[in-house]
Amino acid sequence: MELCKVFLWSLLCFQCWWDSRCLALRGNDTRLYRHLFNHYNKALRPTSGPEDILMVEIGVTLTHIIDMNEKHQTLTANIWMTMAWNDSHLTWEPEDFGGFKALTLPAGEIWKPDIVLYQNVDPYFSGWSTDDTYIKVYSTGYILWEMPTVTMSSCHLDVSSFPFDSQTCVLKFGPWIHSGKELDMRSMADEGSLESFIDHPEWEVGSFKAKRHMIWYGEDFNIGTPYADVTFKLVLKRKSTFYVFNLLLPCLLLTFVMTATFFLPSNCGEKLSFGVSLLLSMVVFQLVLTDVLPESDNLPWIGKHENTHFSLLTLLCKITIFPGNNVCFTN
Repeated sequence: MELCKVFLWSLLCFQCWWDSRCLALRGNDTRLYRHLFNHYNKALRPTSGPEDILMVEIGVTLTHIIDMNEKHQTLTANIWMTMAWNDSHLTWEPEDFGGFKALTLPAGEIWKPDIVLYQNVDPYFSGWSTDDTYIKVYSTGYILWEMPTVTMSSCHLDVSSFPFDSQTCVLKFGPWIHSGKELDMRSMADEGSLESFIDHPEWEVGSFKAKRHMIWYGEDFNIGTPYADVTFKLVLKRKSTFYVFNLLLPCLLLTFVMTATFFLPSNCGEKLSFGVSLLLSMVVFQLVLTDVLPESDNLPWIGKHENTHFSLLTLLCKITIFPGNNVCFTN
């Protein structure tokens, strides 16, 4: 009986100690928040002086290629964005606030750089989401912002080697308002991350390089304004197995059959009907190619190949139809 009383008393004391500790930590948390945001203005650039340049680091993790629209030359991808910078107005001593070294806050609470994707073509995109994301603030003033997002960007496609082609899409991230005299940028790594990339059935990633640029916009270096950006160059290689069996192989078979047409005797009445049937088959094949290939002046070699054989087959039908070639039209 006495042992049970001692156990219950110890349990009650531990519960009281734990509740008091939780209240103390919660009080330190609230006190830290008031200390940081009592005179904080998120509309102002967080630097010590007006001439200081704020450095923003950026990292991109490619997780999935949602769609490569070759007709409209756009790339839709799912990426994880990571941005980091130093906010000189959000620093504290952890010993003064119960040992708190980091604080997690809604993204809308603090200043954020106006980083945009220059190649964005999404009509519904209105900037990076700030309502559903959180930011990690460290006692040194280091800010870490991580967020998933879906981007739709323009991508110039060269289909001259289709279906054995590779495409290069550029993702350029930079500030829209702040010039290089106010905000500078650099990449967290030499390459974008592919650790969480999900294999795509049509495209494989060749490389994902990152490079910083400082571009001057204006007439010369004295009048123009510099703007920093980080450009991620994504090289995609097409997986050609599907197109080899569904486009290239039928194209070669039609070519072989069309070549055999030239060896049919000219006095055979079936030569004309056979040529017309091949001509209609090539017309259908051209429609299939038109649906697959983008609208471009740079015609791929498979399209040139089909146009050449289409012209030869048309010439063959013309020669067969014209009189004076000893063609047999009798039943």
